Amino acid sequence: MIVLPGRIPVIIHPLFWLFACIIGWIIGQSLLGMLVWVGIIFVSVLFHEFGHALTAVIFKQKTRIQLVALGGLTTFEGPKLKFWQQFIITFNGPLFGFFLFLIATALLQFTWPVMMTKILKMAQYANLFWTIVNLLPVLPLDGGQLLRIILEASFGIQGFKASLLIGAILSALFALYFFLIRAYLAGAFFFLFAFQSFESWRRSRFANASDRDEENRQMMMRAEEALNAGNTTEAKRLLDEVRQKANGGMLAHAAQQYLAYLDYKEGHKKEAYELLLPIKEHLADDALCMLHELAAMEKNDSLVIELSAKCYQIDPSQKRAIDNARAFAREGKAKHAGGWLQTAWHYGSFALSQLLQEEAFKKVSNDPEFQRFLEDLK
Repeated sequence: MIVLPGRIPVIIHPLFWLFACIIGWIIGQSLLGMLVWVGIIFVSVLFHEFGHALTAVIFKQKTRIQLVALGGLTTFEGPKLKFWQQFIITFNGPLFGFFLFLIATALLQFTWPVMMTKILKMAQYANLFWTIVNLLPVLPLDGGQLLRIILEASFGIQGFKASLLIGAILSALFALYFFLIRAYLAGAFFFLFAFQSFESWRRSRFANASDRDEENRQMMMRAEEALNAGNTTEAKRLLDEVRQKANGGMLAHAAQQYLAYLDYKEGHKKEAYELLLPIKEHLADDALCMLHELAAMEKNDSLVIELSAKCYQIDPSQKRAIDNARAFAREGKAKHAGGWLQTAWHYGSFALSQLLQEEAFKKVSNDPEFQRFLEDLK
């Protein structure tokens, strides 16, 4: 990883060079052609990102540029930006790319050696092409960000959700077009954009306005940094604040899951259970499996039964199968209780006779269906 320090630090990840070389080789078809294209890609992407970064600095943001696998990324933090400021910061990236096109066009008016003329024409083409493509209303391209800013400024959180759905549909159409004309690399990129936008739209169903609040998002980032640094006290304080301020949105749910995980890790399992139970419809897979385990400890059999198949599919284990068997048995569901015991037995034998002495299995112990499953275990 290369780090160029300065007012606007530039971080160049190794994958940037790898992908630039791959694209350069596909277009250039030779070692020299590849090296020329790597240089053009590097200058063009960096110039584009400086368009974002320099504008952000004007608006008193602390910013940095990262060159990553599929292009560039400019991140910034500082005073809350108005929508028109966000729009200008976003638009100035493609604008700087267009400036490069104009510079290459102007230089081509002079006489140059053949190789230099070819390089200028390549730079001219690359920057015009990328400027046009990057303004398509598709996330994560700048055109998609501009659409998002306009719709969110006009319609709030619903506008944000609409931008994701529009981006997913348009990306899918562009992917189909490129596949039909056999431009498979471009088609693959737009297919990836379509998938990402659709997944973001699907997850955003439960988002509210507080999830788009920059202060809440920054606070969540600081909480995650505190967690990674092992500062659980500060992390808990920040997570609890996010939970209060985010007001039932996706950030609040994420903060609540983090808090439950910390309580569970510290042995406060009752507290973890009470945090997860109210938001069970919004839990990530690992948190859902934690809730299943905690529900079994609390003997919330209806919830264990509700989550039994899904959680076993996510994280299969003998213990989970036995927890499911106990819950079904207490509810008098002999067939299911026997089936889960049989599933648990596949992991290896356990003290079956001792398990059957538990209060949980008394209701089904003499049921013929349950006994048939037990016969298979002997």
